[in-house]
Amino acid sequence: MSDSDYVVIHTASGYMEAKLLAGLLEAEGIAARVPGSELTDEVGMARKLVAAADVVVPGGDVERARDIVAAWKESKTPTDDAGDAPAG
Repeated sequence: MSDSDYVVIHTASGYMEAKLLAGLLEAEGIAARVPGSELTDEVGMARKLVAAADVVVPGGDVERARDIVAAWKESKTPTDDAGDAPAG
């Protein structure tokens, strides 16, 4: 599969979040990637520390992957004791 067959389904705030989501998607059977994760020189390592990172999946898995990411985002939303989102 070529790089052009992959679609960005989420832009993470950083490399670690992108890798976490890619792992979650892979656990669900989706071949997710984080482009640029193979960079190991100084510039590549610095980019991983400070830059946003995309999560890409094959075109045929886009809808399912977006559903999984949406469920993950919803599950990490903080709630108060009453189950409501905090005011503020």
